[in-house]
Amino acid sequence: MSELTMLQIGEHSLAEKYSIPDDIEWIVFTPERFNHDLKALKEKYKKEKKRLNFNMVIATDLDENVDLMLMDSLIPSYTFFYTENVEALTDEQRFFFKKKMSKQVAKDKLDNFMIDLGVKFFSGQYGDSVAAIPINYQVNPMYQNGFEYEGRMYIVLDDDFGEEYYPIISAIYNIFTPEKKKMETWLEYVKDEGVDIKIEISEASEALSGTKTDKWSIEAGNLHRPAIINSSTDKDHYYGINIFVKGKGKVKIGKLHQRWTRIDQGFFINGGNRIVDQNQEEFFYYFDPGDMKPPLNVYFSGFKSAEGFEGYFMMKGMGAPFLLITDTRLEGGGFYLGSEELENGLVKVIQDKLKWLGFTNQDLILSGLSMGTFGAMYYGLSLNPYAILLGKPLLDVGNIPVKSRLHGPGFNSTVDILLSKYKANDEEAARKLDDTFWEKFAKADLTETTIYATYMKQDDLDDKAFYHMTRKADEIKKVAGRGYTGRHNDDTPAIVRWFIAAYNHVLYEFGRGESHGL
Repeated sequence: MSELTMLQIGEHSLAEKYSIPDDIEWIVFTPERFNHDLKALKEKYKKEKKRLNFNMVIATDLDENVDLMLMDSLIPSYTFFYTENVEALTDEQRFFFKKKMSKQVAKDKLDNFMIDLGVKFFSGQYGDSVAAIPINYQVNPMYQNGFEYEGRMYIVLDDDFGEEYYPIISAIYNIFTPEKKKMETWLEYVKDEGVDIKIEISEASEALSGTKTDKWSIEAGNLHRPAIINSSTDKDHYYGINIFVKGKGKVKIGKLHQRWTRIDQGFFINGGNRIVDQNQEEFFYYFDPGDMKPPLNVYFSGFKSAEGFEGYFMMKGMGAPFLLITDTRLEGGGFYLGSEELENGLVKVIQDKLKWLGFTNQDLILSGLSMGTFGAMYYGLSLNPYAILLGKPLLDVGNIPVKSRLHGPGFNSTVDILLSKYKANDEEAARKLDDTFWEKFAKADLTETTIYATYMKQDDLDDKAFYHMTRKADEIKKVAGRGYTGRHNDDTPAIVRWFIAAYNHVLYEFGRGESHGL
């Protein structure tokens, strides 16, 4: 049974030239028959009570009678392609090309495009990481000199490691890649100029089989791009990881990220993109033009150990343009606080998407749940949006680890944020972080911004967020809120319901849908 469905619009099937894997159903409609055949296929799936969608569509021929909008709900953005002999011939086709972020495949690139289609256009996403802590990394027991841990961020070594690569760290657990997928890895590190790093990835051998195993080495200049483990996709794979260093100086070895690769078609999901700084730390973002009408809805993912985008179907269902943002650093996310390079890069992404859409800041909504609320508020202070929507706001990030000693488990990430920004994890560093945020909050121009916040009254992480929001700014257009009894995670369904109701209310102010009140 086919797992993926792909459609070609053309006179001659590419399947006659290229080998299409058995798990891909390759459908070909000629331009003349496209409208009729697609409607018939939709009806067939409807009668069989099955859902029709295409993982990828490529047009090798097109005429002005082809109604591409018949596919609007059947393909996500970034999965419509066309060869260089094809162009949009009508206003409707040009609109479809733009809203689907369509890409041209040059004639000399078609062979490469048709390789690994199942790897590039699968459904879903997956990513995780190995934190730099003893249960994940083992330092070579033969290494005699000292090392230390910097929170859960880095293993720190400072030595003359010699002129040849020395094996310094092994990952205790193997990386697993399932059948029909390929994995890519990304290492966070900081090093002196005199030190070089090499990652060696070895396929775990099958016991007593005598099977030859593959090995990949990633060195120096290649560490600045995700490394794809280019293995076969006909079976599951397990890989061991070893990290080598050479030269003289200090090196910090951080998290090793691993995610299902889409090769050149995006991170996590088709069209996913990233911002990366000089310390190899990353933010990821995904932009969907929707119907290209205001507003642009920006959603910051919450705290989670699994890496990838959150809220796709919720935001997609609103119909408007949206931007998903996720923070994969630290343990579950770094609250969207980072280097100037990362933070300025994220602001630029949002501003660029507003410009691309022809919107102003008053066509912008920032939103998030739990950890994502800090990102929405923090960047909202610079962007002056129409509205900021918060569910379970966490704004006194520095106080979370201080409070957690008596009131709850807290987040390890918040301790590491203090270490990262202030090289300390004491109460003074915590106060400095929070004072910096609230000073920025007090000075921000929020006179055109409405804040909607639903919160837990006895939140064991930050029970003062709503109180501070209403008292620490000189001028806010309006703050609308609803509190529920309980701790941070005691009534998430009620929080989400109010959050979505607030979204519907704001969208209604833009002439979308209906508002049923808050």
